[in-house]
Amino acid sequence: MASKGLTVAVTGASGYLGGRLVEELCSNQDVGRVLGFDTRASGFSHPSYVFDPLDVRDEALAARLEGIDVVVHLAFIMDPIHDEKTMHDVNVNGSQNVFRCAGKAGVPKIVYTSSAVAYGAHPNNPAMLTEDSPLRANLDFSYAAHKLEVEYVAREFADEFPNVQMTIFRPAIVFGPGVDNAWSHLFETPFFLAIKGYDTKLQFVHEDDVLAALGRAVFEDLPGPYNLAPDGWLELPEMLSIVGRKRLDIPENVAFPAMERLWDMGLSEGPAGMVHYGMHPWLVDNSKLKATGFAFRYGNREAFAASADKLRSVVRIGSKRLQRSDLRRGGLTGLGVVGALLAARTLRRSLSRG
Repeated sequence: MASKGLTVAVTGASGYLGGRLVEELCSNQDVGRVLGFDTRASGFSHPSYVFDPLDVRDEALAARLEGIDVVVHLAFIMDPIHDEKTMHDVNVNGSQNVFRCAGKAGVPKIVYTSSAVAYGAHPNNPAMLTEDSPLRANLDFSYAAHKLEVEYVAREFADEFPNVQMTIFRPAIVFGPGVDNAWSHLFETPFFLAIKGYDTKLQFVHEDDVLAALGRAVFEDLPGPYNLAPDGWLELPEMLSIVGRKRLDIPENVAFPAMERLWDMGLSEGPAGMVHYGMHPWLVDNSKLKATGFAFRYGNREAFAASADKLRSVVRIGSKRLQRSDLRRGGLTGLGVVGALLAARTLRRSLSRG
């Protein structure tokens, strides 16, 4: 194996992190071949890279994984969509299929990226959650619910295939220059909706640190779950100061129905269950990962600030992203105006009912 290098398979190979991981693996002299699985090609090419347009739900994946040394499973619909059946099918059934196909093919190691949202956001959470803390994802937030379910799938897989080593990373919110997800979209809106009486504290891990952790797990043995977040956290006033946004406080009793209506209208980034994660703590302790010798290159502020220029340059209204420069020239027209008015009207109605 040492002479020819590792053979690594990456699902979600054309995605945000998958694409960068593929490129880094291809440039590593200890890797002989990289197989990328996704439903669309990224356009990346390299002599050691083979792209396969195979859906992770396809059972034919087992044959493709024969002779693979490591599978890195990144394929996941991260941003909530209204077609929850498809989202669940890809996220949960797809993950289960990847694990089982890898096990049947005799793959010795799987690296899977879960999320810190699997712990859930609850008022009685400890100050810092460890890998031994119970997983209590808020089930009305589809992304968190799916991450929780896949954690249980992984446990069942470990019982069925005890010889397969699995590394599970639970990253905080991933930020960086290339970020474009539901979390970053929240900071693109004209104002950040905050729940009155709650202090939002969030952790941000830089995309480069996530990639470094994934790479380490490919080449080293890191069995079990690992929280993936730098020391400390950011509080909401500091986040808003960095991106130049204002906050709008709304009462808790109207926040959930208002967010649900905005979600139904296509004017918010996720279902109402996402609100829990802006109210209650879900901060994770990184001691276990750091004990392996892993060192974070970026803190929370640095990770968040790495996205700041991109976030400051745009304004998001529903699914529409508009450049601030266009707004100054009167570019807020058509659907943008309609979206802004609908969002404002929905919030006013909710606040008046509260």
